[in-house]
Amino acid sequence: MKKLFFLFLPLIFLGIMASTFIYTTVLAQSQEVKPTSQKLSITNLVIKGDHEALKVDMVFPLIQGVKDTQVEEKINQTIQKDVHNFKEMLQTESEKYLQGAKEEGWEIRKYEAFTDYTIHYQKDDLLSLSVFYYSYTLGAHGHTLQCAYNFNLVNGEEILLSDILKEKKDYVGIINQEIKRQIELNPQEYFSEWSVFQSISEEQPFYLIENGIVVYFGLYEIAPYASGIRYFNIPYSLFEHP
Repeated sequence: MKKLFFLFLPLIFLGIMASTFIYTTVLAQSQEVKPTSQKLSITNLVIKGDHEALKVDMVFPLIQGVKDTQVEEKINQTIQKDVHNFKEMLQTESEKYLQGAKEEGWEIRKYEAFTDYTIHYQKDDLLSLSVFYYSYTLGAHGHTLQCAYNFNLVNGEEILLSDILKEKKDYVGIINQEIKRQIELNPQEYFSEWSVFQSISEEQPFYLIENGIVVYFGLYEIAPYASGIRYFNIPYSLFEHP
């Protein structure tokens, strides 16, 4: 689904570098979250490293308090796998760059790998959060990738839009119409008409909020880099009309 999206990052340098990372739990920085029947607590995990060609400053969540400990482990493993894959990919590419830079006598610069996260919704046995993956690979600017995780706290599975709205008639058409309406409010923020939004996908990224969902599109998907990640608030009330 979204697990291999890090391959889209523009990493094109050569080399080898040995590095170690500090992995710590930061208990004092637990995020405040909404009440839930599961009574979860969410604690920051941190990976830091400052090396010859790579700076790492990564914060990501540790979910605790899920009634079923196997479900809790499954959720944490899902997030941590993506986080570590992101770090390892940038570590590998920075090592290639470092070796090439030393061989060519270039000034050595640093790749960067940062992550942070936000909790969007925690209620009714559902947990919705986003991890933001920022990478800088010595280009004109960095790249931020938002990955939303929407978990069923009963079985640990990630849920899709179809799981949330399966009983709503033509929910895809309703969402498409609302996105187009919102785009028309500020068309200058988006790509030209021939390449702009047409329809959400079957695996459309989204996250839950109190009164609806937020559908979003990554950098360059439907708008220029300067417009950032584009968000569309879709209230549940849109699906109540016949």
